[in-house]
Amino acid sequence: MAEPSEKPPESLAEQAREQERRQFRRIATRIEGRIVFAGVDAECLVHEMSASGAIVEVMPLPALGADVALDVPEVGFARGIARRYPADHLVSIELATPPARRDRLTDKLILAAFRNPPLSPSDE
Repeated sequence: MAEPSEKPPESLAEQAREQERRQFRRIATRIEGRIVFAGVDAECLVHEMSASGAIVEVMPLPALGADVALDVPEVGFARGIARRYPADHLVSIELATPPARRDRLTDKLILAAFRNPPLSPSDE
């Protein structure tokens, strides 16, 4: 019998997605952008992003599983799916970045993050 603290086994697809997510460096930033989902076109704030995902502050929040389009100035346009709510007003988006675009997106993201760094604790 499994102990209550053990995680249930993940499907092979979930394991593959998790492995892919870990391959891309997450970059903390504070870039103002736009997000579109289910008839909503809203300003947003990108707090963290990689070639495979982003943490975005937006209101209203998209429904989990919703298709989203994210436009990040100086980085580009990406499509994805809303996966979870890590905190109030934040949504985690799994991005569907084609392999051929991943390195270029990461390079652009690093440059944009230098221009739009995250707030330090003393700035908040």
